[in-house]
Amino acid sequence: MARTGIERARLASYRRGRAIAAVLVLASLLLTGVIGALALANPDAVFRSPVIVFVFPALIWITLNPRAHRQWWAARRDTQEDGVDTITGPARLRQQDRPGIFAGPRDRLLVGDRVFEIDSAFADSLVPGQTVTVRFAPHSGALLSIVQDADAAGAQSAIVAADLTRREQELLALIAEGLTDKEIARRLNLSPSTVRTYNSALYQKLGVTSRTQAIRMAKSGS
Repeated sequence: MARTGIERARLASYRRGRAIAAVLVLASLLLTGVIGALALANPDAVFRSPVIVFVFPALIWITLNPRAHRQWWAARRDTQEDGVDTITGPARLRQQDRPGIFAGPRDRLLVGDRVFEIDSAFADSLVPGQTVTVRFAPHSGALLSIVQDADAAGAQSAIVAADLTRREQELLALIAEGLTDKEIARRLNLSPSTVRTYNSALYQKLGVTSRTQAIRMAKSGS
């Protein structure tokens, strides 16, 4: 099964990103190794030097990208072979926190037993529980494209909505109206912090990670 032009471009972008990450991991390993050797030879000079501050971002980068080299090599094989694998099933979205102040959360798509890293544009376009077909590169697992089954979204959303409490259904309806947390708090006579707590529980139950996804689910189930 051959790839489309857009899918080839996405794989090329993924491969470039993994190549850059692999080079930075190697540079970080060399940097920490050199600083470690200097610290053993002259601890006072190293720990009093500004160079020590570079160790922490280097270690964070290594932690965030432990498989960058293998992923780049796998993407290289995918580019040469031009194959595509597919998997179909309900879409589940999860957010994973990454270490480091500047790393931020990472969106992940779960379909069957496969896990794909996706950007926010992909995540916001999906309705959790909706049946999707994911096309991905066989060796690297890089996500190439997502085809959504629009017919399945409404039924799945209705099932999820039936599991919500009365308060959660009310909250979801107000979110779908486009109200902010402060406006919802005034409408329900609650504090904004309480509304945010309810939002977190609601998002977890719906299997979404953002307000945009919650609105999309509410509208698809109405």
